[in-house]
Amino acid sequence: MPQGKPVSEDVQWIVVRLGTAMSADDIAMYADLSERKVKDILAHFKQTGEVKLEGSKRSRPKLHRTLCDYEIEVCSWLSIC
Repeated sequence: MPQGKPVSEDVQWIVVRLGTAMSADDIAMYADLSERKVKDILAHFKQTGEVKLEGSKRSRPKLHRTLCDYEIEVCSWLSIC
């Protein structure tokens, strides 16, 4: 996996499941991750019981530059009353 890219939630769960039967070095080779990243994922799971959701927490809300269909419908409904 390219350096600096976040590890998807699915791959993190694979690492957690493999952690019960394989060493961190073997998991790193299998999942194409660094051994340090594998250890970080396993340590976080042992502390919290969850995997890190790296992409979803840091994403910014998307702004609409134009009105959406539902906004137009609400505005037209209010003008009728």
